[in-house]
Amino acid sequence: MGAKWVFATKNPHKLAEVQNLLEGILDIEGLPSDVPEAPEPHADLYGNALAKATFYAQHLGLPVIAEDSGLFVPALGGQPGVQSAHFGGPARLLEAMRDLSDRRAYFTAVVVAYISSRKYFFSTGFWQGEIAETPRGSEGFGYDPVFIPAGRKETVAELGQAWKQHHSHRSRAFRKLVKMLQGISPQE
Repeated sequence: MGAKWVFATKNPHKLAEVQNLLEGILDIEGLPSDVPEAPEPHADLYGNALAKATFYAQHLGLPVIAEDSGLFVPALGGQPGVQSAHFGGPARLLEAMRDLSDRRAYFTAVVVAYISSRKYFFSTGFWQGEIAETPRGSEGFGYDPVFIPAGRKETVAELGQAWKQHHSHRSRAFRKLVKMLQGISPQE
């Protein structure tokens, strides 16, 4: 597990979150800035995570960990879902939910550790909650200011990054992945 892995993101917030989560467990770095964007041609998180991992592993010749995640709101037919990053953020979400009383929502993360076309591992993480009426808090990114985890009254942006790292969909998926990778070499 001592070899370096590449985490398939150019998002510095997501990279920092994953590096903090895996500190002392996996040596992970982000994508070089000159690498082209991987296609995400699928309508599901699994397909997109595998497509990103495969693309970057082939492009870089290194083992890659890729993640795709989304926020799903049942009252909106599952939107923003797989398109969460391109949906328009919290402002558009709150506008779409303005007249809805059902505010239930959940995050799903799919993580894949890709070593080769014959050697890769999937993990998933789920996080139940609801959408706040207005954005609250200053820590975090993406939908953190509007997502209230189940059992809490505060948004993720109010709870902070340290709390998020122990409870989020992404942290749950990565904890499962690390268990799967115990004793596995990222070398072919």
